[in-house]
Amino acid sequence: MNLDKVLKEINLDGERIKYVKVSKDYIEDYLKMVNNPVVSQYITLKDRVFTYEDEEKWIQEKLNNKALIFTMLDKNTNEFIGNIELMHLNIKNVELGICITEDEQNKHYGYEALKSVIKYAFEKLNLEEVLLSYYSNNLKGKHLYEKLGFEVYQIDKNVGQKNGYKIDDIYMKLTRSKYKRLTK
Repeated sequence: MNLDKVLKEINLDGERIKYVKVSKDYIEDYLKMVNNPVVSQYITLKDRVFTYEDEEKWIQEKLNNKALIFTMLDKNTNEFIGNIELMHLNIKNVELGICITEDEQNKHYGYEALKSVIKYAFEKLNLEEVLLSYYSNNLKGKHLYEKLGFEVYQIDKNVGQKNGYKIDDIYMKLTRSKYKRLTK
């Protein structure tokens, strides 16, 4: 798969979400999001504070590697919503990652963003599977992924602890055939 071609042609469009390339212009927004305990409990098992330099380095790595990661903004207000990424893209599948700020959660942005990216993966990239993983403490994520048709295919038990609870890593996938059934 020609990544340069994919990068040039990718066009995600949502009803309420504008997708822009990850950028240093949003470092303060990224920091506020990843350092918020409500958000960070679902993206890392380590208790740490990310610094401006950490985020700057992370962005530069993503840009250098031509990562398919997008900042999500509200189309009407230009307010920062979060990030969505297509990772490990190959001819068969792609893995999704999504992170939404605490203030923008429970507004159905995650559903809209994932629906757009899933549609792009199956209808434009012609992939066979879309993959994702989440920590077992992320019950909202679990509900959303199941609503979109994802099914568990692997569980790694006790990968860490958060707030005194053992955490599992849950791996899910949505196949092309199931996507087609769901979108008829």
